[in-house]
Amino acid sequence: MSITNSQLRWVKSLSKKSARLESGRFFAEGAQSLKVLADSQFWLETVYLTDEFAGDNAKLVEKLNPDFLVQVSSEQIERMADATTPQGALAICKLPQSVAKIEGQPVIFLEQISDPGNLGTIIRTADAAGAGTVILGADSVDAFSPKVVRSSAGSIFNIRLVQGAETAEVFAELRESGYQIFAADMSGESFQSANLEGKHAWVFGNEAHGLKESTLDLVDECYAVPIFGKAESLNLSVAAGLVLYHSAFSQRG
Repeated sequence: MSITNSQLRWVKSLSKKSARLESGRFFAEGAQSLKVLADSQFWLETVYLTDEFAGDNAKLVEKLNPDFLVQVSSEQIERMADATTPQGALAICKLPQSVAKIEGQPVIFLEQISDPGNLGTIIRTADAAGAGTVILGADSVDAFSPKVVRSSAGSIFNIRLVQGAETAEVFAELRESGYQIFAADMSGESFQSANLEGKHAWVFGNEAHGLKESTLDLVDECYAVPIFGKAESLNLSVAAGLVLYHSAFSQRG
């Protein structure tokens, strides 16, 4: 099977949210995503591979359903990919058709996250820390954009994800399910003082503006990551990593 110029243009168009929503498809680039997808092939529709990638990753390629595989040139991968230096593999994946159930802990609610690299890193950290559902507020970046998928290093395929959520509705559902709701905000005490042994959710705000005052009014407690040096603040994904692992250690002893 080969790929036509119109198919190349269609794959490239999936870097835009409108094309992803219209087609119900998105793409994942590189070996790390493909390693995860090899164990979760229900996501897959097509995998474009160069000869060089297939040769260097023979055992990985052997795990994939051969019906998905399409050989392309390096130049064709470059025309499709979003990454500056493509790795020679690009997978067309199906968008989830159902809304994930909010479960596990801690649940993570990102009210207005705007940086795709931050979101991908938080998804990867949530996966590594064994966290629960990741919920994105209505004004957040799309989780299936190429940069988010790439920076998640395959974890986008492992976590439960909800997009386009309204804050009040999420909080009501969390409380009905017995979760305490904690905001990560500089107005609070150190996160190390939080009691994290019970069911809980962490709420994070926009990278530049933090959480809305109306959101802070709805949470049970606010906890901060203390700054001991001269930096004004921490990167959002770093702060999220600290509190998520503190939750993980508290849950596991």
